[in-house]
Amino acid sequence: MFFLMLLFILMFFKSKNKAKHFKTFKSAKRVYKRINLIKNQNTGWLFSYLRKIDPFVFEELILLSFKKKGFRVRRNKRYTHAGGIDGRCIRNKETFLIQAKRYSEYIKEEHVRQFIYTCYLQNKRGYFIHTGKTGIETKKIINQNPQIKLISGDKLYKFFLENNENSDFLYF
Repeated sequence: MFFLMLLFILMFFKSKNKAKHFKTFKSAKRVYKRINLIKNQNTGWLFSYLRKIDPFVFEELILLSFKKKGFRVRRNKRYTHAGGIDGRCIRNKETFLIQAKRYSEYIKEEHVRQFIYTCYLQNKRGYFIHTGKTGIETKKIINQNPQIKLISGDKLYKFFLENNENSDFLYF
């Protein structure tokens, strides 16, 4: 009897988790459509908007954008406790790690260093994607680590545009 009760509880939480993923994905699709309807040259509205949305919707929005750019996407089973990785994208049989941060201030060097270390441990290249500002020291760290691509500012704006032909910044 105890085993059946435990099994029921596990299945309940698993289905609840899937429902949350589905709801978050639907929200990300709405945000993606809105960005592509509004698209104008003033990127300020986009960053203000992105900083207000749910962080998990932001992660799903990034995964959706990678998919729209021709990558295959692998979502985490959970949004938290995923070892600092918010998802994975695959192109030409190579898997890339994704770290997403919704900042309004400067990104923290320690977050970038941790992501670089995680990529090193998993022997993968990765994308560090954020809505904040990138300081000089952080830029130096990223420039010294060519296995990491930084997507922020104008690149982030272009990344979310559906029919943007200029996506060269995504490729290593």
